[in-house]
Order: sequence, then C-alpha cells, then structure tokens
Amino acid sequence: MGASTSRQPLRAIPPQIRSLDGQTVDTTGDSWAFQSSVDGGQLLVLNWAALKEAAVFAVGAIHCVKLYLADRLTRKKPRTVANDFGMFQRFGRWLASQQERSFDWKHLTEGLARGFLAHGMNTADKGNDFSRLRTFYEWSVAHGVGGFDPSFLRRLQAVTAVGNAKGHHVRFRDSVRGPFSPDELLLIRRALVDGKGTDVDRAGVMLHLELGHNALATIRLKNRDLLRFDTNAGVFYQLDVPRVKKRTAQRETKRRPISENLGDLLTSLRQGGPNDPLFHWFSSSRAETDARSAMRRFSKAAGLVSPRTGQPLTISPRRFRFTIATHMAEEGASLFHIAEVLDHSDTQNVRVYVETASSITESVAKATDAALEPLVKRFQGKIVDSVDGSQGPLIPASAPHLGIDHLDVGGIGLCGLNARVDGPCRLLPPISCYLCPSFAALRDGPHEQMLHSIETFLASGRQTNDKRILMQLEDVRAGILQVVSAVQTERESG
Repeated sequence: MGASTSRQPLRAIPPQIRSLDGQTVDTTGDSWAFQSSVDGGQLLVLNWAALKEAAVFAVGAIHCVKLYLADRLTRKKPRTVANDFGMFQRFGRWLASQQERSFDWKHLTEGLARGFLAHGMNTADKGNDFSRLRTFYEWSVAHGVGGFDPSFLRRLQAVTAVGNAKGHHVRFRDSVRGPFSPDELLLIRRALVDGKGTDVDRAGVMLHLELGHNALATIRLKNRDLLRFDTNAGVFYQLDVPRVKKRTAQRETKRRPISENLGDLLTSLRQGGPNDPLFHWFSSSRAETDARSAMRRFSKAAGLVSPRTGQPLTISPRRFRFTIATHMAEEGASLFHIAEVLDHSDTQNVRVYVETASSITESVAKATDAALEPLVKRFQGKIVDSVDGSQGPLIPASAPHLGIDHLDVGGIGLCGLNARVDGPCRLLPPISCYLCPSFAALRDGPHEQMLHSIETFLASGRQTNDKRILMQLEDVRAGILQVVSAVQTERESG
C-alpha cells in the first residue's frame, strides 16, 4: 500500500465558510454553491451527491476531500476550487474504469498515481490533474489527516508532471479559437459601424474589441465604473475595469479609456444605482455564458463569414483578447507592455505572443493576402475621372492631426453620402474615406502621397500611439494600396 492504514477521527466541516473574496458558502447540503467572484460571475457548484452516487469513493475519502476544499475556499479563488473538485470527479471516473470500488486514500499506490497521470497525458489537461491530486495529498500530510503517508508523498513528489501546453490556439493561429485575422476584424468593425445586432449585444462586442479583457471583468462592471469627462476638447469616457487574475480578496480596478461611441452606448443602456451591474441584462448565475451567447447572436445578425474558413465567424471574448496581444507583439511591444494591457502580474503567460509573432506573421501574410483580397476588400467605393458636383462634395487631402498637409491637386475624391437620408458622416475624413462605400476616389488624386504620409505616421508612432488607432490605420493603408493598385492596373492595360 502507498499510505499508512491508520485512521484518526476526522475533523468536522464547519456549517458555513467565508471564501477568500468574502462569499458565505453553506456546507450543510449535498452541494456547495458560490459565484466565480463575489461581485458577479458564473455560479459554481460542488455536487457531492454525484461523487457519492458513483460508489467509487468511501465515505471517509469524500470527507477528506471536503476538508481540503473547505480550506481551499478560504485561501484560493473560487474557480480554482471548482477546478480542484473537477479533478476529483475525473479521478473517480478513472478509478471506476479500473474497477475500483469504495476507494480510500490509504489505497492510493504509486501504480494508481502513475496510471492516472498517464491517462491525463492523453487529454488536453496533460499532467495538471495529477498535480492537483498531489497538492491534495501534500495538504493532507501537512495537516495531519489520518491515512496519508509522508514517505509516500516523497515518492509522489519525485514524479514529473508535464502541464498543458499554453497558448496553442495563438501559436498555431487557430481559425476558430485563435486571434482574428485583420480581415475578420474589419468585418466586425464594419458591422459595428452599421449598427448590426441589438444594442446590448453590440455593447459587449465593442467593449471586448477595444479592451480585450477577461469576460469575468465585463460581468463584474458596476454603473459607477463608467466615467464621463466633459472637457473643452470634447467628451471622454473611461472604465474602471475589475481585475480578475489576482489573488486578493479586495476588489481592484484598472482605469482604461474607451471610445465615445461605446461610452454613449453604455450610458444609454445603464439602469439602476451606482452599485448595480453595468451589464444588467446578463443573468447573475450564468453571466459568462450569456456574454458568449451575445457575441454569437451579433455575428449571426450581422451575417459575418470568416474569409479563412468560409463558415460563420466565431466571436468570443477570448479571441478579442488574443487578437490585441498578438497585434501588439507584431508591432514590437515588450512582454511587460503586453502583460500590462492583459492585466497579468508577470510575463509568463504572454511569451507565446512574442515567440510566434516574428516567425509566422510575415509568411502567413504573404501566403494569404492574395487569396483573401477578393473576399474582403477594404476599398469599397469606386474610382472616377473628374470632379462632378452631382456626385457629392470634394474631400480635401488634409489631415493635420496626422501631419498630412493640404495638397494642391484638389483632393482625394468625392463623398456620395446623402446626409439628409443617411445622417451625418460618422467616420473621420479623409483618412477613413478609403473604407467607405460612398467614396468616389479620383483617378488622379494624391493617393500615393496619402499612403506615404500614413506609412510615415505608422512607422514613427508605434511605441507612443494607441494600438487600436494603429490597427485602424493599417486598414486604411490597405484600402489606399488597393486604390493605387487599381489605378496602376488600368493605366497598364490601357
């Protein structure tokens, strides 16, 4: 046997437990329920009845697990405790496959432990479940729980358990779970500008597109976290985003800027008092699931189809998070900068973005740009020969905020927007005109000069400017390139 057969009387489980983040957990029933965070999040349930019904674990073995998880609740985040409970469920199912019945911890042998590890290596979890089991055994020995042998613990500690591979969706640019391609992002942004989907669904998509934070942070947002500042330069919004990946009981936030459009939308949707949820339309017990469902509804309502797969575009909070970090790495951001934006305490979990950026981005772009161009064209307008007042007003080639001076050739094109019917322009002329279907580009316009000015701005502002602005300008740059290419092809064919 791997453990001592002696058994001391087990301590009683307290009827209530105060979790690390301040939740009161009732332990008197066959299930313990708590949320992933005290101020909101998914309802997590430890269903002890399921362990009993399997008849794999002896009553005393289950009591040991209860003692362990009761203590873990006071020291670890709720989701960590739920993951630990999931390990015991999986261990029970594996024991059943080994024909084990009425299993007690004194029956744990090195052969069983290594067998469970080998089983885990065939799953995505790899050796994490074995590590969780070993941590439970370490705790039981340290707390003097009867039936746990210190000498057997040393043998468990000598076993190497390889954890799950981190970042494989990012590393291999998974087309369904990995970061969005630039073309997919463009489709999402166009759908947002066009007002596709409901206001509540669009709000969640806009928020994650701009900030890329964890879905739990969205659910925990309160009305008081949305801040509006009226200044002489205009209206500005900021969000105090709750920090998620922290081992602290107190609620911590980081202040992040958001766009005026998103700020106005969230303000119009806000209900209740300062401490009520900002995203009040999500259920408190399944909020994270609701957030993912909202993004699926938006994608369906907008009719988004991925150019890479030809299938409906899968949108999730995690994909937005991957996308922002991947783009930052491709632009040369440091590990510390990426960790700051993703709100990680260290750089361990962001290295995958930097490791893969230089080795894959350029080759993938060269291999796919030509194939994707017919599917997602950034320039949606038309090319015309001369100025015709009936086609709309002239758009001057002037963007002083980017250092682009007015050019003497007259302008880049004409605006076909009917303000009385379509409302005022919501874009930023002349830069964003190249992405607008109402734009009529002049064949002899200063498009190459505009391209040069934007490329100069991009090259000089990568370290100082907002990454979202740079991503949008990359799309504009691609749109101008398509205009220049189309004009040049016409000249060569003519």
